[in-house]
Amino acid sequence: MTNRCSWAEKSPELLIYHDTIWGKPVKSAAGLFRGLSLEIMQAGLTFQTILKYEEGLNEVLHHFSINYLAQLSPDDVDLICENSKVIRNHQKIAAIVHNAKMLQENPSQLVEMTWDPVHFTQLDHYLVTPLHPDDYRYFIQPYVKAFKQLGLQRIGPVTTYSFLQAVGVVNDHLLACQFRN
Repeated sequence: MTNRCSWAEKSPELLIYHDTIWGKPVKSAAGLFRGLSLEIMQAGLTFQTILKYEEGLNEVLHHFSINYLAQLSPDDVDLICENSKVIRNHQKIAAIVHNAKMLQENPSQLVEMTWDPVHFTQLDHYLVTPLHPDDYRYFIQPYVKAFKQLGLQRIGPVTTYSFLQAVGVVNDHLLACQFRN
């Protein structure tokens, strides 16, 4: 029997995501922007819902291309929000477009801001049980502050920490999980 983080066993989609993507270090601007955008979309929803819409989001948002999204107008955002292939949350789509505009001039700044605080080395929390938001409150504050100073939107502590987990800045696979990096 394969040991995994318990959340991954709730659906086949989560299992695949956990085993192949979650917590694996991503150091490209495009990959980080995609991860951040998915976490913004996830706020208030289950990640299983995000995975259900992932193909449509990739198609409609051109694989979360910073250059493509930065060119979109408010009217384009309205059109995207009418498309049943995506999660039609206007505020979230508008924030992703806004964030692309903030990063378009220098996408690599997202890499620096994400990885420089940990010296481009994954942190391992050696967890026996999942973290509670109070456990990472102080760790995440500088990230949230820096992202907001850059002008990024819909960036709170939980979304930002989930992003860091997803893109492998922190390794929060439980010690018993066979998919620890």
